[in-house]
Amino acid sequence: MAYTMYSQLYDGWKRVMLGQSTTTIGQYGCLLCAVASGLTDIGVTIDGLPADPPRLNRWLVRNNGFAAPPDAPDQQNLFVFGAPAALGARLVDYVDCQNIPAPVYKIRDALAQPRTFVVIQVDFNPGDGQPQQHWVRAVEWFDADIKIMDPWLAEPRHDLYLMTRYAMPAWDGPARAIYRIAIYRYDLAGVPFAPEMGAPIIQEALCGYPY
Repeated sequence: MAYTMYSQLYDGWKRVMLGQSTTTIGQYGCLLCAVASGLTDIGVTIDGLPADPPRLNRWLVRNNGFAAPPDAPDQQNLFVFGAPAALGARLVDYVDCQNIPAPVYKIRDALAQPRTFVVIQVDFNPGDGQPQQHWVRAVEWFDADIKIMDPWLAEPRHDLYLMTRYAMPAWDGPARAIYRIAIYRYDLAGVPFAPEMGAPIIQEALCGYPY
């Protein structure tokens, strides 16, 4: 299954500041890159060009796509999940499954839909007792596993699977390895959705990694 690989470690943008902050895409841009990959593959463009990570980053800065954590009001770097609606990609489902088995059927059903993409939160170091937030894109469904686009990979064409990298050997399926699910869908009529109303869903926290 073809998909766009955007690595947060790509030299062309890994040192770009994430949002309006002192953090970088290379350190903290996994969610940005996962969403950019999905937007690109469902045909979303920004000013007629692909929604690659630095271009999406700039667009989000200009369109209230980042929020600041309460303890660092000068760091606008937490992703606002509803922001891509203004580009035509609406957040149609968001599930916090930190304390319940992930409803993986939602991922299966979404991946079968046209112009739809799914990003999921995993634990960067599974089994160490303290989950470290990391976001990847689900790109292909299997009964006991999910093929993912992992922004942490520097190699552009290396296939990776959820249960291989982000699960403990004793875990019996993806439902335990997934902590959050966000599903986006493009308006098939070609008219962008209006931005969501109500309280926005904001990325809970950043988890950075050395590179």
